Amino acid sequence: MTLGDDAVSAMYKLLKKECKKIGINEHGVFKYEIPKKSSLNEYVVINHLPFVQRDTINEGVVNVNIHVKRTASDEPDTRRLKNIVKNLLTFFVSEYYLEGAYFEFYSDSRPTLDNDNTYYINLKFNVTYNNLNN
Repeated sequence: MTLGDDAVSAMYKLLKKECKKIGINEHGVFKYEIPKKSSLNEYVVINHLPFVQRDTINEGVVNVNIHVKRTASDEPDTRRLKNIVKNLLTFFVSEYYLEGAYFEFYSDSRPTLDNDNTYYINLKFNVTYNNLNN
């Protein structure tokens, strides 16, 4: 497997373990994509962008997409999205070490409409693997 998948798996384990603190349903946390038959109103999907593979330092980006059903007036539920984001980011006040890599939050997006009646916010985390000790 790739370091990108390792980073996605580490974030997945954190979100599953800390789901109550974050305010998400542990059955609504997925790697790469949501199952086709799912009818969840709220869920999180974790994926990654390409990782740069070098001898000593490997770097990449993990995306955490938080989906929340749109309101009755067809708008994003910004209060709910903001609450989940705030709770999740308490783990990332500074660099956070997860399973061999440093995770650092660096950007978020505006709520974006998805094709399943949800709006999502994309959070990006820089991930660095330091291989100096290997």
